[in-house]
Amino acid sequence: MPARMMKATFLFLLSLSCLVVFVQCYGGRNFDPLKNLIRADRLKERLIDTSTLENSESEYSPVYVAPQDGLKAADKIESLPGQPNGALFDQYSGYVTVDPNAGRALFYYFTESPQNSSTKPLVLWLNGGPGCSSFGNGAMMELGPYRVHSDGETLQQNEYAWNNAANILFLESPAGVGFSYSNTTSDYNLSGDKRTAEDSYTFLVNWLERFPEYKTRDFFLTGESYAGHYVPQLAQLILQNNKNTNQTVINLKGIAVSLY
Repeated sequence: MPARMMKATFLFLLSLSCLVVFVQCYGGRNFDPLKNLIRADRLKERLIDTSTLENSESEYSPVYVAPQDGLKAADKIESLPGQPNGALFDQYSGYVTVDPNAGRALFYYFTESPQNSSTKPLVLWLNGGPGCSSFGNGAMMELGPYRVHSDGETLQQNEYAWNNAANILFLESPAGVGFSYSNTTSDYNLSGDKRTAEDSYTFLVNWLERFPEYKTRDFFLTGESYAGHYVPQLAQLILQNNKNTNQTVINLKGIAVSLY
């Protein structure tokens, strides 16, 4: 990582120190850390200090935005294989193109909250690695609504699922992780933290066009392991682009990362 990026990331982490919490989520034992993070945003004090962005040398570059009409309905999941009956929440999965020239697209799995989803915040979850699947690990082994049963064929409900507290968006990033892909083979050798942040940002902008009801919703970035790099760099890019465009493109409220 270039020294300039390391310095910017370090300063950014310091400025968000009161928002960053270290949660042990690998076991998925409860969703209290997420609720605590969401509650922190309700404090009256200004929690996000953007002063470190004042002298940033990065400039805003137009982001690829594709038409999203009809794609939300196409992405809706009626039922997962082996899913128990009586699901009380909506779930979606699909692809969002982040680079049409390279044919690069990122896969997501989205679970809305079974209670009051229209008023609860949006939370993005990123697994680390690098190379760990946010769907296979994050959703199906850690904090998603279901766990794979011991028979390897059916699902069982996860009583500690994070969608009890928020609407959870699992993103497989960068391309090459999980179901995310590129039609340009060299992309897999060129992926790095900077491109990962840029692709994830492009994903979010397009995803919010597909799900416009979440554009103004409180938004939180969370993750574990190497996502300790992904999350703060994506957060910095979000805040920088909000500043450069003079609008809240993404309503970022806080971040949380785990050491595990």
